[in-house]
Amino acid sequence: MPTQTPIERYVALDLGSNSFHLLLAEFRGQRMVRLHTDRAMVRLAEGLNAHHHLDPAVSERALAALTRFQPVLQKLPADHIRVVGTNTLRAAAANADGFLEEAESILGVPVEIISGIEEARLIYSGVMAAADGPPRLRCIIDIGGGSTELVRGSEAPQQLQSLNMGCVSYSRRFFADGLISENTVNHFKRAQRAARAELQELQHIAAEAEVIGCSGSVKAVSRVLNGGEVADILREDINRLAEEVSQVEHIAELDLPNLDEERRPVFAAGLAILHAIFCELDIQRMEVSPYAIREGIVHDLAGRLHGGDRRASTVDAVVQRWQIDQNQVRRVNDTALKLLQQLRPEFPLEGRQRLRWAIQLHEVGLALTHSSFRKLGAYMIKHADMAGFSNGEQEHLAYLVRNQRGTIKPPKEHYGFHPSPDLLLCLRLACIIHRDRTERTLQGVNLADQGDAFRLQIARDWLDKSPAIEELLYQEEQHWQSQNRPLRLLAV
Repeated sequence: MPTQTPIERYVALDLGSNSFHLLLAEFRGQRMVRLHTDRAMVRLAEGLNAHHHLDPAVSERALAALTRFQPVLQKLPADHIRVVGTNTLRAAAANADGFLEEAESILGVPVEIISGIEEARLIYSGVMAAADGPPRLRCIIDIGGGSTELVRGSEAPQQLQSLNMGCVSYSRRFFADGLISENTVNHFKRAQRAARAELQELQHIAAEAEVIGCSGSVKAVSRVLNGGEVADILREDINRLAEEVSQVEHIAELDLPNLDEERRPVFAAGLAILHAIFCELDIQRMEVSPYAIREGIVHDLAGRLHGGDRRASTVDAVVQRWQIDQNQVRRVNDTALKLLQQLRPEFPLEGRQRLRWAIQLHEVGLALTHSSFRKLGAYMIKHADMAGFSNGEQEHLAYLVRNQRGTIKPPKEHYGFHPSPDLLLCLRLACIIHRDRTERTLQGVNLADQGDAFRLQIARDWLDKSPAIEELLYQEEQHWQSQNRPLRLLAV
């Protein structure tokens, strides 16, 4: 009998600014099948104040939703689950350690905060999973609670944009008191003008492309216009609906067919943004996709486990673009991983991969400067749009690159960022051993953890062959005196 491919299940949880969405899916062959979906209308963005703190009541509402979702996650391995936070959690990240820690405690897996551009890439991946026919130019549009993503591409995304406008943030900004039109002030049209201003530099993103919308606001408008069904949105229909809504005095008075009551508080804002997109980008027809970011997350997860990790190809692209010395990468990588094997034979695979990527990128700053290459390289990595990476992952890589030599800069630890001294030590030692870009073996070199300190034991004849390296190692011993676990160099 032919061997059957085991069915693998995955969970994607999108912690959006308006709602939280859960997807449990599995792959049957190459086809993704959605097994279970769930949604909680949390409106997280409503709880974000001017100082980027989350309101306790909204946090409790969000945590209650996660508690409801938790049973779906508990039987799956952690690497088959991905929880991502988008616009509101991006804004609140510096002040949301408590909330994020509680969320992780409930779910059993960490929450990854992703950039707007990474959000756009995952949305594109999800929508394209349901796209029919041969590859062709498409423009994907997703109006979320706090941001709007637009992506232009064919087989792969060519232009990704994330704009700071969403149905919840615009509701707070333009319809805070529920008024849509009052006397001479039309809040709906003010919201439209603001959205069109955001789109000024993107007027060609939908040119000659098949336009596809996705997610809550687009689907809500589609249902109102199409008798409760999710179908194409036509320009003349949305023009008529926008004019009708703009004449209503208060959100409570919206009397529209097939409008979900949960969607009512943010419908006017979502419609204003969508109509502005139609007008500013000159769209005549928009298809509506049943898929969005959640399906993109599932495809990304499956890729990571089966040799298609987007992060690896992103790092390779950076290496090629900045012409990083591949021979030096190989030397440092081989030595650092051997040292880590001596120090921590059971170190987690994800940590080993993080070390590899940091080593591949550790000299990226040399493309632009020599004197400050570590600082510049770290800045580039932390702030670049690196497809596949969460903000936290980039911060970890940037920390390693920044501290590959010299004084160790104390990390400002926070949720999701607790740098490993093991990885840092192995990277720094490997960089010292190959500082002159020559091959050296580790025969006679041993790195161990003595509990209260790291111990680097090196054969005397090994050191005698490399006096400059010996001096650098003694300097390294001094650099670690200020750390929780110092380094002790022993020549034998």
